[in-house]
Amino acid sequence: MANAPVDSRTLLQKPADEIKRPPVLPAGTYHGIVKSYEFKKSKEKQTPYVEVILGLQAPGDGIDPETVIGIDFSKKQLRKSYFLTEDAIYRLKEFLESCGHPTTSRTLGEVIPEMVNSPVLIEVTQRNSQDGSEIFNDAGNVKGAA
Repeated sequence: MANAPVDSRTLLQKPADEIKRPPVLPAGTYHGIVKSYEFKKSKEKQTPYVEVILGLQAPGDGIDPETVIGIDFSKKQLRKSYFLTEDAIYRLKEFLESCGHPTTSRTLGEVIPEMVNSPVLIEVTQRNSQDGSEIFNDAGNVKGAA
């Protein structure tokens, strides 16, 4: 499943002075939703995985509301990858079950599409760029909020 296409013509007409880097989220737990997913392969080893696209909706109880003033959560999304290997596939199964989707007597291929629109709790972490000049957000632990 893919995200909606971006209207590049509109973006290219925007004055460059108005373009700002989005603010980094404070680390902590956020409420969100599974927006979509994509099947991919890693660049180096070509290991298959499912990439889950997560939309953030609101900060959790542990986030100081003052630290997220002005952040448009409707535009915030993160990605969480689940590798499809014998040693790692249990993580995807546990995630699907935490979202309230039964896996008993079913294949993961049957259950995966059901995760779209599932409410989730997303542990947002911060990571420094390799040169230390920028901070990025990543999705740490993700579990169903059902």
